[in-house]
Order: sequence, then structure tokens, then C-alpha cells
Amino acid sequence: MRAALAFATLVALSACATALPQVVPRHDSALFDVRYDARVQGVDQVDAAANAHCGLGAASYVGQENRFDGFTYRTYRCAGR
Repeated sequence: MRAALAFATLVALSACATALPQVVPRHDSALFDVRYDARVQGVDQVDAAANAHCGLGAASYVGQENRFDGFTYRTYRCAGR
């Protein structure tokens, strides 16, 4: 019974996992971040996600940092904003 409960919990949690790279909007500025796992995704995939987020305009790279959660975040601004 415990094994079934543990398995059901694991399945439920995995359904909540967000695919990377993930766009993370900043609510206090025109900037946004793209969160990714540098061991799995390449910068080209991250840049593509940023450009897709901007729609018709291109994303302009601002900076990059590693954060407490173990992921890398690249910061962008949509051109013309």
C-alpha cells in the first residue's frame, strides 16, 4: 500500500515538472530570464526560447548567472522594448 502511494505521489510530482528551457518573466522590468540546465541544454536552445518569447522581435542578451537552485539563468530584453 505504501509503495502504491509513493508511486502515485511521484507520478503527480513529475507531472508538475516544467520543461527546460523555461522563460521566467520579471514583473518589475522589461527583462526576462530563461532558466536552463547547462549540462543538458545548449545556449542555442536557450536563445531560441528567448526569441520565441519575444514573438516578432528578437531577444537581446543581457547577462547570465548560476542561481541557488542549480540552474543557469540567461537574462534577455525583447528588442524595441
